[in-house]
Amino acid sequence: MLNIPCKLPDDQEPVYLVGGSIRDLLMQRVPEDYDIVVIGNPERYARKLAVMHHVRAIALGKAEKRIFRVVGRDAVYDISRAKGDSIEADLMQRDFTVNALAYDTRSGNIVDVANGLQDLSTGQVRMVSPSIFDQDPVRLLRAFRMTAQLGFRIEKRTADMIRAKKHLIRLAAGERIRDEWFNILKQTTTTASLSEMAGTGLLTALFPELKNLADLSQNQFHEFDALTHTLKTVEYLESILDALDRSLPRSADALNQALNSRRRIILKCAAVLHDMGKPATASLDEKGQPHYYGHEKIGEHMAEKIGRRFRFSNQERDALTLIVRQHLRPLLLFSQVGEKMPGIRARLRFFLACGSLTPDVVLHAVADSRGKTTEPGLRHRNFVRFADNLLQEYFTGFKKKKEAPRLINGHDLIREFGFSPSPVFTSVLKQVEEARIAGEIHNRAEALNLVGRILKKGE
Repeated sequence: MLNIPCKLPDDQEPVYLVGGSIRDLLMQRVPEDYDIVVIGNPERYARKLAVMHHVRAIALGKAEKRIFRVVGRDAVYDISRAKGDSIEADLMQRDFTVNALAYDTRSGNIVDVANGLQDLSTGQVRMVSPSIFDQDPVRLLRAFRMTAQLGFRIEKRTADMIRAKKHLIRLAAGERIRDEWFNILKQTTTTASLSEMAGTGLLTALFPELKNLADLSQNQFHEFDALTHTLKTVEYLESILDALDRSLPRSADALNQALNSRRRIILKCAAVLHDMGKPATASLDEKGQPHYYGHEKIGEHMAEKIGRRFRFSNQERDALTLIVRQHLRPLLLFSQVGEKMPGIRARLRFFLACGSLTPDVVLHAVADSRGKTTEPGLRHRNFVRFADNLLQEYFTGFKKKKEAPRLINGHDLIREFGFSPSPVFTSVLKQVEEARIAGEIHNRAEALNLVGRILKKGE
């Protein structure tokens, strides 16, 4: 009998815990939510469960697919009627065998109609039937979410079916794709799953923008083709995020505080997409070396379209496009100054361009640099030290200064100089703000004096 760490009411009708919660309990994982299937009246049972937890049951969905949700203190419960006239019929309509398990709350027995227990013991993701992807194309992605989340492998016939049905992913709603994709990236180690996705063709079915990266050769600094480099970048980004104190010791504490789960997801998404602008910008120099000038700008526009296609929030889409657009900039700064820190104005321009996403851009750049070769050389190691120092400067210098009150605002320009809002108005305020953060001016009088000099220079 399973040890169920949640409170359930007794009932005269058969009641079953089903799906991922049973899988997780058998793997000694604590579920965050529970799916409950009743043979009788789901609304009646949901109300009993809600009373037990001192909350209310909420009806969700259309009548023919209605579920009832109970949000308890420690878990969320979704209660629905069995699909078919028995629990066995219901389970055979589910996606993967390890999710086609049910726990009979009355007898304590596990119902296993698809050999899910066997697949659970061997760590295998196997489809319940060949039609599961036709019924719901999002299951194509879910298979890889399970490999990333559970460390399982996809059974060969299931992988072959994904390869054959990959085109169906285009039929799924954008927000459902986004949620499943984010759940993949949420896991701490996703590179193996992304590589498998690429192998089945699902990665490029999901992101056609990546299609021409596989055979795209790169310059002398790159050991791998563009798609392999992309996957290597994700791999090293995950290893950096997993051990920030070793990778970037000076800025590790501040990074851990700044990077919540959602930011890490978008950062990894940007790593997957950062070079997708290269095929459209490919050229050869007189020595036959390939170049991709401006690929970050093309990539930015492509990232914007992807964010809209999959219904990213405005904040998520803005972060994705900024990281893609600015991903070369830290290495360019390093190339200009070597191990030395760039001048204060160069640092300031970089920090202002990247804003609060400066840490994300720098982390990406370190992973991008590491993903170029199997064995990093002295240049990469020097760049990592440079990046750590740059982040330290951002957190201890720029960020604190940026958060301090401005010395003047638009009202001052209107009152003191007769300004009216215009592009020049914005430019003057920007120049004053840069001078304040750079430590060149310190009070209102100096700020107004600077405005006068700017105006006189512009005459």
